[in-house]
Amino acid sequence: MKKYNIVCLSNQLWDFPNWTNKRHVMSRLSKLGHNVLFVDPPINFGKVLLAQVKRKLWSIRRFFTQCKVSDCGAAVYTPINLLPLSFITSKFHIKKIRKLSRKQFTNKNETILWIYHVQLADLKSYLDRLEYDILVYDCVDNYGAIPEEKAFFRTNIFGEELKVQERSLTTRANIVFASAPGLVDKLKNYNKKVYYTPNVGDYKRFKDVVNFKDQVPEDLKSIPRPRVGMLGSLDEYKFDAKLVREVASDNLEVSFVLIGQIALKDKNATINDLGLGGLKNVYYLGAKPYENKHLYMAGFDAEMIPYKLNDYTVGGCFPVKFHDSLAAGLPVIVTNLPAYAPFEEVSYISKTPEEFSKNIRKALDEDTPARIKARQAVAKENDWEGKVKKMLELIEYDE
Repeated sequence: MKKYNIVCLSNQLWDFPNWTNKRHVMSRLSKLGHNVLFVDPPINFGKVLLAQVKRKLWSIRRFFTQCKVSDCGAAVYTPINLLPLSFITSKFHIKKIRKLSRKQFTNKNETILWIYHVQLADLKSYLDRLEYDILVYDCVDNYGAIPEEKAFFRTNIFGEELKVQERSLTTRANIVFASAPGLVDKLKNYNKKVYYTPNVGDYKRFKDVVNFKDQVPEDLKSIPRPRVGMLGSLDEYKFDAKLVREVASDNLEVSFVLIGQIALKDKNATINDLGLGGLKNVYYLGAKPYENKHLYMAGFDAEMIPYKLNDYTVGGCFPVKFHDSLAAGLPVIVTNLPAYAPFEEVSYISKTPEEFSKNIRKALDEDTPARIKARQAVAKENDWEGKVKKMLELIEYDE
């Protein structure tokens, strides 16, 4: 298979507390021998940068260069905005990307400009001024449905400007990947070369979770069983706190454990910030490092993904955590998102709060070694190595 130089414009930081689909894809491309330059979204001096400094992710050298080399060999560039004026700062960032590309890449390989960050201010300047042979738009969210007030990066664009920019990027791209059925339907209006590449899971990382049952973290170990957990972002535009309240009230003998980040709130956020205060069988443990995810999953009896049904989720959401849970062999209780339809035999798809509550009890009662094996078999067929291989084949075939 051909080797490529890849410039990835990401909409999430490489050092984000939880691994994202962008990092999964790019780390594997790097390990396969492709030259990868991962460009973080530009960040302003402020809360986001300070949070990274507190986590000791910035050495003195990185402050001066804004660059580092990841453990998988990908180069990571984090542009910092000295001014809140994208039409000025983008020129400096583009110049730096061009310089890093010349240093990182080899001339004998074709260059892919791999775009995730459709909300990037002044994206057209990047497309016009960066050098590449193939333009890829990898769409993994229905960005137009994310509320502006929930933006992690204040440099993002929204509204009509975003719609125009996404339409322009999709039309211009040589190939478009979409991670949910609703995204495929939307983007095919602008480009015929749209391919469905659903989100998958890290099968190798989570297939042996059962072996870590003696290493369950103390903050989880003290919670009564059975435990139904959720690991991941708890932002209110997708996380259905009302549903969790109703389900927890119907299942007082079950402990519901929530682990994840609440928008821009820090580690001191409480269960009250989720709107779930007063429920004795609901526990919020805060955000945890991705590296410890398997240890928490080892202490779960089932996992739930209680997402709202709205323009964002129905129109383009396929949670990565779904296949991670299957890889761990856990029963997974979910709301009725279109992306889950092919997996009804190995998950508990719930159309109403009453059905979700019933499925919690059903998932716990009927779990067997045979069901665990079936879930893991599906997860093995839907892993990141397979997805990356498919993407590369599509790119090479399409040239």
